Amino acid sequence: MKNKPIIGVLPQYNAIEKKIYIAPPYMNSIIAGGGLPVVLPFVKNKKDIKTLTKEFDGFLFTGGQDINPSLYGQPLCNCSDEISPRRDELELNLFNAIIKENKPIFGICRGMQLINVALGGTLKQDILGVKKIGMTLQHFQKTPFDIPVHEINIEKNTLLYQILEKDKILVNSVHHQGIGNLADGLLSTATSVDNLVEAIEIKDLDFGIAVQWHPEQLLKTDSNARKLFTAFVNAAQK
Repeated sequence: MKNKPIIGVLPQYNAIEKKIYIAPPYMNSIIAGGGLPVVLPFVKNKKDIKTLTKEFDGFLFTGGQDINPSLYGQPLCNCSDEISPRRDELELNLFNAIIKENKPIFGICRGMQLINVALGGTLKQDILGVKKIGMTLQHFQKTPFDIPVHEINIEKNTLLYQILEKDKILVNSVHHQGIGNLADGLLSTATSVDNLVEAIEIKDLDFGIAVQWHPEQLLKTDSNARKLFTAFVNAAQK
């Protein structure tokens, strides 16, 4: 059997201190799924991006800052939080290279939004400010992040359904933005009861899943979270 797959983890970034970091639950979840996580560096050179893409077996796109709305044709509204152009650049360049190599991708929160933008979709910059048009759920929960707070509906005949074998699950929710127009290269595979996209699949990848919730925060208490990370790592094993 092949050694444990090496998973490249997209770093989080502190723009004030100019430091990269990663929240431990992301790393622990990859390890629990059977993989070895490595935090990736910030690189710009195309050859370096290509090297990373070829050397790693799978890639985890993590949560964090808002994506610069100029990347999807909108001005920065006063409702947006911190943006990180440096991080946007790395993730977009790497994503485009990964697609060409058909390497497994798992996106979480910002990671899902980044994938949608990379493929030509748009975002809602502040779902918390648009309740008047139907956002009824608490999408940025006030309870601890390891407690699920709302239900999502999962589409059958999708990879997500194959992994979880359920058409409804409870998830946590820690975001103030969401998918607006879905990119043509994506499938919406789960939605909330107030019609926000909660999970997507990348059409051009054998394994390309992203979710709006934070399964890494649910790993110890939720079998669905463990199934997602195990499926991702297993896809990288091939």
